[in-house]
Amino acid sequence: MRNIGWGLIGAVSAASILCGGIAAAVAAEPKVIATPPQKIGNGSARVYVALDANGSLLALGVSLDKGVLEGLPKEPDLTSRCFDKDGNGKMDVHECIGDYNRIFTFEGEAAKAVAPFKWVSLNWNPHGHPPPAPPPWAVPHFDFHFYIAERDSVKALRPGSCGELIDCDDFKKATKPVPSKYVHRDHINVDAAVPDMGNHLINSKSPELAKNGPPFTHTFIFGAYDGHITFLEPMITHAYLATKPTMCALIKQPEAWEVAGAYPTKYCVRYLDQAGRYTISIEGFVARRAQ
Repeated sequence: MRNIGWGLIGAVSAASILCGGIAAAVAAEPKVIATPPQKIGNGSARVYVALDANGSLLALGVSLDKGVLEGLPKEPDLTSRCFDKDGNGKMDVHECIGDYNRIFTFEGEAAKAVAPFKWVSLNWNPHGHPPPAPPPWAVPHFDFHFYIAERDSVKALRPGSCGELIDCDDFKKATKPVPSKYVHRDHINVDAAVPDMGNHLINSKSPELAKNGPPFTHTFIFGAYDGHITFLEPMITHAYLATKPTMCALIKQPEAWEVAGAYPTKYCVRYLDQAGRYTISIEGFVARRAQ
């Protein structure tokens, strides 16, 4: 990772991080460290870490070139998290999760600053998510996974015939209840466990899940495996990003965190007009003790 100044996230975005949403001149620019870019669509994506003058975490996010929204695959990836359920020797659309995956890791100063987060994945879902995921989520969208779990432990979750194509033994572990103090009561299990990822505890109060609710635009998910929180995930539709939004939403907080570290209180989606860039970030970090 390299220090790139605040050009990656934009002056207005950086000011909003420091000043609670007020786009104003700031005395000290945040230090921004970014991963090398990875191609997706007609653009590229990077993960960035924004630090204040004391080295404390201001934001952890993904920065997307405007070209990312164009030239994306329109059909599912038939090599992604697949399991031959019908035993015919080939993978069909219904036998693959079908996402396109990019993995980003941290080094040095950035790795220390983002603890307990260890790595990030960006997933493009051309057709959205199949059942048991809620029907409103079957639309083209991006998943942004900020992982607490180690990469090797997540990779060990195998494909199979249970949940969303996960191994049945791994499904049982993935759907083991998380102690109530570690997850907000509105985040519930719907058996949406996925290989090389884990279970998804969805926000049951997300507006699009209500009867006659609005179209899906964005939501926030807690990931879990074997009774532990393993990732935090903003999920954002392609259509919503195309509207060039600027918004932040609160993350529903658990009573306690199992692993000590700094945890976010909000997630943000911003279009940076001058740069023609989008950022999807977790922010408002607060230090938590392990309980």
